[in-house]
Amino acid sequence: MILWLSIAAAALVLGWLLLLLSRQGAGPQIAHARQLTSTSCQALQAGAARVRQQLPSAGDRRRSMVPAAAQAVLDLALRDQPGMEGGFWRADAGVVAYAFPTYDGTGIKRDPPSAELERIGSTAQRAQDSAGLVTDVRPGLREAVAFAACPVEAVGGDGGDGGRLIAWTLMRVPLLAAETVNTLTLAVSLLLALVAVSGAWLGWMISRWQRQSAHLQQQLAQSERLATLGRVSAGLAHEIRNPLGTMRMKVENAMAAPADLREARVAGALEAVLAQTARLETLVSSLLALTQPFRAERQVVDLAAWLEERRNAHAETAQRLGIRITLAVAPELAASARGLALFDPAQMARVYDNLLLNAMAHTGEGGEIELGARGARGACGPRGPRGGALLLWVADDGSGIPDDLRDTLFEPFATARAGGTGLGLALVREIVQGHGGRVALAESAKGTRIEMELPWPRS
Repeated sequence: MILWLSIAAAALVLGWLLLLLSRQGAGPQIAHARQLTSTSCQALQAGAARVRQQLPSAGDRRRSMVPAAAQAVLDLALRDQPGMEGGFWRADAGVVAYAFPTYDGTGIKRDPPSAELERIGSTAQRAQDSAGLVTDVRPGLREAVAFAACPVEAVGGDGGDGGRLIAWTLMRVPLLAAETVNTLTLAVSLLLALVAVSGAWLGWMISRWQRQSAHLQQQLAQSERLATLGRVSAGLAHEIRNPLGTMRMKVENAMAAPADLREARVAGALEAVLAQTARLETLVSSLLALTQPFRAERQVVDLAAWLEERRNAHAETAQRLGIRITLAVAPELAASARGLALFDPAQMARVYDNLLLNAMAHTGEGGEIELGARGARGACGPRGPRGGALLLWVADDGSGIPDDLRDTLFEPFATARAGGTGLGLALVREIVQGHGGRVALAESAKGTRIEMELPWPRS
């Protein structure tokens, strides 16, 4: 996309450059020169009319302008038009005044261009015959010359055509430079076409890549779903096969027992069937909990009291195993969390039950389990962790998590605990993510440390 945007920017720059060059070609320059000569000729016409109006008597106004007045009109009208030449023409006298105020030489050029006198005369004669503005262009190999002529007023002694004054102007257009511009314009046009075609091709390729990427993402998502389904199916089949095998073995042993032992073995088989049935019910309940949509119903929680309640719920089991469960709640966090809807206490109780059962299964006699809470990424203020979150953890000093399970610890049926279904930590992840948080296995010098980070609620 960055490459395509760069090509689009280059195309815009080339288009702008092409627009500028198109205005510098031979045709536009000649048209511009014709317009300027027409405007300058009309300026001469107006200047001459003003000079005549300033003459004191009608007899003076009927006389032609004196050379000094004509030169003044020419200098004033043409001095702001670079490259503009002009003068006055009369049929009975030819060019009677001439000026080139912007001539590059020293001083103002006063001698009319001899090479253009014939074209000046013919253009002026046409203006006299038509009594209006006439323009003309003389083409050439190196330069073109644009002409304009317009009548001033009949000023002869008898008012005839022979005394009619005609204003004329001319401007030269260098064709060699214009041809160079034309060549450059063609080159820029070809380059712009190439850039446009490249941009169109790249845009088509990007669109195609996006479609292919979307298709590959769909295939990848489908593959991931199938892979997950395969792992879940394999784990589920394994978890179901074990209880079924146990029940079958117990029943077969009871049926094959001698008559005097059959009653006792039947009773044992029924007890085993009940135990394995309870295990299957637990498995099904855990699977249903994973598949059902979950929505956290946050409630006001006294964090320290709630953690104490979770410790007391497992205190008897921990005492029987010789394990201590301690609390580590930051005092400032306990104060700032008072009266806030931190999380769904019922669902988070399921999280702590699973984590505590796993911790006690991997912690030996004399071990310790810590339930902790503090603010994450920011100091705690009167309104909670500034710019942070609520960090909860369950840590033990037991045997830790095997290396081959660390990457898939929260996946379904990933367990190292004897008799475990491997769904407890998967349920923990679903509940924490349902709160908008995240759960992870944290680094620990000894044992296992599971950290949960929940969004800090607005007060």
